[in-house]
Amino acid sequence: MAAEVPDIEPAEVTTALWWIGALHENVDAMRRLAASPKLLVRRSVARAPRLPADVVATLAHDEDRIVRLFLAESCDDAPPEMLLEVAAWWEGSLSFPGRPLTHPNFPRDGLLRYADDANPRMRILALADPTSTSAVAEQFSHDPDPIVRRAAAEDHRLSPESLRRLAADTDQRVRMRAWLNPSISAGTLMTLLLNTRSAKHAARNPGIPIPVMRHMATVARLPSPAIKP
Repeated sequence: MAAEVPDIEPAEVTTALWWIGALHENVDAMRRLAASPKLLVRRSVARAPRLPADVVATLAHDEDRIVRLFLAESCDDAPPEMLLEVAAWWEGSLSFPGRPLTHPNFPRDGLLRYADDANPRMRILALADPTSTSAVAEQFSHDPDPIVRRAAAEDHRLSPESLRRLAADTDQRVRMRAWLNPSISAGTLMTLLLNTRSAKHAARNPGIPIPVMRHMATVARLPSPAIKP
């Protein structure tokens, strides 16, 4: 079964309080405010782009998961071990796409050790290991958890045959990721472009052959047929 992502209430996902945001470059203020008993204050401090090491250490061990999440999303000084901890339960947001995995401090070496982890969010980290190979992506394309298959469907090392299979996966988000993968075969992509359910998304695939793009652009410019009364 997929690991559950902790519920985040809408009120919890915030930008920094404006007056704390105005103090983000004030080191002394950040030190004082990071020790505040008020959650919203500590969360607002965690939104600072840069923080001194002692403040980062305090917030990285905060009992509130949202403080740690905000630190992972916003602060370039977030520590590797905390980023790994957040990755175990957070899949990213539209406001901060890719974080924490794309954070410059995210620890990439040794991630292959998680390839068989019970937590699917930890398993997918193996794809980001510098020594990871296409074999890992192929293995994950058969994973029983859709979270793992979604990650595999985005991997450019995946074979066209596996992408064709994932393009018809039972999970919609797996299918959509496969439709956008430029490694998908031209034949599969053409089939997707001719299907009304997948055409809109498949049309965003950067691997569409240039002649097909030109034809699509020509069709898009054609006037709509007149509707007879």
